[in-house]
Amino acid sequence: MKLTLLTAIYTIAQVSALAPLEPPPGKVLLGAWYDRNLTDTPVAVNARINYKPLAFFQTDVDFSSTLKPWTAPSVVIPQFLRQLSETQTDAIAYLTVYPFQGFANITDAQLQDMADRLNQMVDAGHSVLLRFASEMNGNWFTYGQDPIGFIASWRRCITFWRNALGEKKNKVAFVWSPNSGNGYPFPGGEYAINVNGTDQATLDNLKVMDTNQNGILDYLDDPYMPYYPGDEYVDWVGMSIYHYGKEWKWVDNVVPEADKFEHYLQGNPTNGNSSGYYPFYSFFSGPSGCVSNITNEVVSRGNKPLLISETAATFHFAYLNVSSRANPNNCSVPYCQSKATRLDIKRAWWRSFLNQNFVDKFPMMKAISTFEFIKEEELTWRDFTMFGPAPNPYGDTEESVAQATAVVNGFTADAQAGMFPFLVYANAQTTGAAAATKTSSATSRHVIKCLVEMVGLVFSLI
Repeated sequence: MKLTLLTAIYTIAQVSALAPLEPPPGKVLLGAWYDRNLTDTPVAVNARINYKPLAFFQTDVDFSSTLKPWTAPSVVIPQFLRQLSETQTDAIAYLTVYPFQGFANITDAQLQDMADRLNQMVDAGHSVLLRFASEMNGNWFTYGQDPIGFIASWRRCITFWRNALGEKKNKVAFVWSPNSGNGYPFPGGEYAINVNGTDQATLDNLKVMDTNQNGILDYLDDPYMPYYPGDEYVDWVGMSIYHYGKEWKWVDNVVPEADKFEHYLQGNPTNGNSSGYYPFYSFFSGPSGCVSNITNEVVSRGNKPLLISETAATFHFAYLNVSSRANPNNCSVPYCQSKATRLDIKRAWWRSFLNQNFVDKFPMMKAISTFEFIKEEELTWRDFTMFGPAPNPYGDTEESVAQATAVVNGFTADAQAGMFPFLVYANAQTTGAAAATKTSSATSRHVIKCLVEMVGLVFSLI
């Protein structure tokens, strides 16, 4: 009885210590980043799945507003709130905030405007996951590979927003989210740090990034710890993880290996830099945390809930320019040599991490966001969707619609077969004024239920 009592007390402590928006142990939120620019909507995504409404939806904004006016907070967030309300659920608003203007140009007025909009979303009944300056360890964004500037900006922004949110701060979770480390430091990127730079800012950043202290920035350097702003400034950690195919130049349609997702999450040194060398999950979500080998100071104590910030398995369905095909053959489309279908590739990908064994092995993985876009990248048109057919800028054909429909139907069939008992979905939301005052997330209800049940168990054992 003593052991059972201790177990009950420990379970209560676990539930009580959850981070903002974190679901209870053993539960995982499922959501999607939908393509609002091509008229997709949360309602349409839920309808295509035709099962249960997703727990959250993701969209993005840019602080600068002038560089990409269509991504200005004043344009995006009212539309986002309207589209979330149309789901008639308490779906969490997952907001990616890009500082394309540069960290130094973020003003207090912009921070206040964002704080006002966060308050507005919470008042409308939607908790918020906010991912600021995502994939900062990459070099494809203007703000990339500037760890010192990033950490200073992160701490400033998150402190400002928490203070502005006041009592509502537990309804907003801040997500630190680098890119998976395979390929780091991503040589040749448009915004790569200048390894030959002599200005003081560059020298200081290179010193921080050279984690193995061999005097050069190379693939053996840690792609994560130099960018971590500290446990007290981070509610969740996240990572972007993708299956692009067999190898760069990424034009082949191949079924992903069953352990590929795990290798990206945890690194796999035996596979070289194609999987990365450093264990992200162990560093930030595992119980041991991580220590800097430069300063010997604790970087993170771990135990942070993990959001798979964006993920997809790519299907290459057309070349951008047939004359520049990477394959030396007469194929006019990438998949003419492949026997793997869209469904084969995408189902293998989601089953590699949406399974009970994986959830048990990585219990702090608490949310997953799919990437519901069809877009051109590098040499091909790429279908990233799992819940398609989404709007297709290349032009829908009967074949592509049928294949994309088979994919989402395949996911729904898996869900209906009970393969994902750990997934958490959204709940129906009361419309009108009641929506602003109700508990805004399924997570809160799960926590309260667990607490009540555990307290009852404790008293029954005394």
